Amino acid sequence: MVAASWDPLPHAPLRMVLGLLEHLKEAPGQKEDLYKLGGPLGYELDDLLPVTEAAKLLGLVRIASGDIELTADGRRVAAAEEPERKERLRERLRKLPLLAAVRKAVDESEEGRAPRQAFLDLLGEHFSASESERQLGTAVDWGRYGEIFDFDPDAEEFLRAP
Repeated sequence: MVAASWDPLPHAPLRMVLGLLEHLKEAPGQKEDLYKLGGPLGYELDDLLPVTEAAKLLGLVRIASGDIELTADGRRVAAAEEPERKERLRERLRKLPLLAAVRKAVDESEEGRAPRQAFLDLLGEHFSASESERQLGTAVDWGRYGEIFDFDPDAEEFLRAP
């Protein structure tokens, strides 16, 4: 496995990102003042910042002059039903370096498996041990949602998606 320089993934469950998109879809002009957003969503500031950063990283929102608004792709994801929503996000998730590296390792393995520890070791070159754990936890959440890979917690291995 080749070491890469990865920007950290924002620690936001995708269900919360999708909740943000749903909210913005109903907002006038599909945008809202970023600083007023936490109230209607019920998110604390510590939750809201990673959620907005995740949505921005995935190209689903644009943040400018204190406002957050859906991009054209964000509108399409927000309007889609679950199977199409998952497919639209899958393409974006596959482009993230950490998720792409896990998928590649699983695909290149004869057994279709890759050990979690190998990624913790790799992430440990760039992040603290606790942040490496958090990065991998976020990658598992996002990768499983997008059906990029699966994860077996008992074996502590990434697997080919079903």
